[in-house]
Amino acid sequence: MGKLIGRFSEKSGGDEKTTEITTIDTKELIEFIEESLENREAITKRVMIGTINEEAQKRIEAKCEEKANEIDIDNNGIVHALTQLHHNLEPEDLFLAIDVINTTTDIELSDEKHKDCKVLIFKKDIDGDITFLTEVHVKKGYLLIFDAWRQKKARSRRGSDAANKPPRTYAQSEPPRNELFTVSHKSDEKSSRPP
Repeated sequence: MGKLIGRFSEKSGGDEKTTEITTIDTKELIEFIEESLENREAITKRVMIGTINEEAQKRIEAKCEEKANEIDIDNNGIVHALTQLHHNLEPEDLFLAIDVINTTTDIELSDEKHKDCKVLIFKKDIDGDITFLTEVHVKKGYLLIFDAWRQKKARSRRGSDAANKPPRTYAQSEPPRNELFTVSHKSDEKSSRPP
């Protein structure tokens, strides 16, 4: 993961210092997910995975009276979402976050805060309901994904070792609705993914 060094916001205890938050592409996100699962004791690292379109920004502002234009995730959120068996997620489900946040109208403001931040709940039916919880970071204008889960029936193939499997590339028939992700589809590529 050497090429991502210096491209994170690093948190140590209560301090946060930003070292060039940059958008990572699909390959780098796969790498970040793998590293997060392998090194669970690492210092907190946050990366920007996408932007919020104008219409979604309006829906978000209507729900929480705050503005946000970026979608971030950190290694703690990845580990929490993927290692809890009852969350019923595969690593590639995290790629759906941008699409869900940008297109769903099923958005709720939680009555509870997470780490002193307002919490928005985004839900959408993509092969069964998938839910993403985000902290609203007002001062810097971003949403931080800190939790996610799927309904049980949607992922009956999940095994107890799912959190240890490497993430696959985006598995939907349509590409994500965000220009930040680019996935090449090669016809000669061997794949064990279901259609």
